[in-house]
Amino acid sequence: MSLRFSLLVLVLALSLLCGAAPARAALVDCQPVPGRFTVFLSEPSGSLLSQPGQPRQFLQQLQFELDQNRDARWVLSPGSDVRFVACPGRAPALDGQDFGREIVDALHTRRVLLEVWGQLSGASGPDGKPQPQAQMNYLLVPLQQAANEQAGAGGGSAALQRLRYPEAGAAPTPDPVQLIARPSDIDAFVASAFGLKLLRERSYELAHRNLCRAGQLLAAIARRPLVGRSKEELARLREQIASAAGQAVSQAKADAAYPRLGLLRLREAARPCDAEEE
Repeated sequence: MSLRFSLLVLVLALSLLCGAAPARAALVDCQPVPGRFTVFLSEPSGSLLSQPGQPRQFLQQLQFELDQNRDARWVLSPGSDVRFVACPGRAPALDGQDFGREIVDALHTRRVLLEVWGQLSGASGPDGKPQPQAQMNYLLVPLQQAANEQAGAGGGSAALQRLRYPEAGAAPTPDPVQLIARPSDIDAFVASAFGLKLLRERSYELAHRNLCRAGQLLAAIARRPLVGRSKEELARLREQIASAAGQAVSQAKADAAYPRLGLLRLREAARPCDAEEE
């Protein structure tokens, strides 16, 4: 076999090997609830749900828990329902790199407020019993949409929030559904995204109430001993939500279509949430 032929075979083999490497699959589409605001619950990765059927079962249980078995802490009004949708097979990368401009724009257009996904693993608790652990990601779609539209304007977006569970001081649970659903974190991020979306749709009063509620819920998260990027991203989100609450007041006052006796005319944009009750 000649040297030239051997090199040709080697090049062909390498090209075939590179071509065989699997490309990242596009996100599996998930359908929002028609006529509603929607939260996507996407499939988590990790060793805790490694058996066939376990991810789907986990998502269905989590959806039921969030939709049916607890009181939502964001502010609703007639015709502004928020629904959770389980999205089996939709498994975004942990770093969020799948959410390019086109995907975020499609989510925003379909009134998806939030996408939740992450990683679940098992560990032994202090008593030696299995205790699930999680790193969960929360993408606030309206905030990411705004960041995409304002690219180059300066300032970072806090649209992607990352938290670990169990939170410090929380009672341990062997149930991964309760691990994710029990804290009020999802409520905080729903209220944030909901308020931002409503502000874009000029529903000023409901936007303002949700943004102020979000500020309260985010402050509760901030009291936990967060570290690193989670702490920094949460602090930036709190600043952006407080700013948006002020914008709800100032934009309402400047909008000729907003009622002359509207409640927000009594508020100050510099201190928009002073009168909000817990």
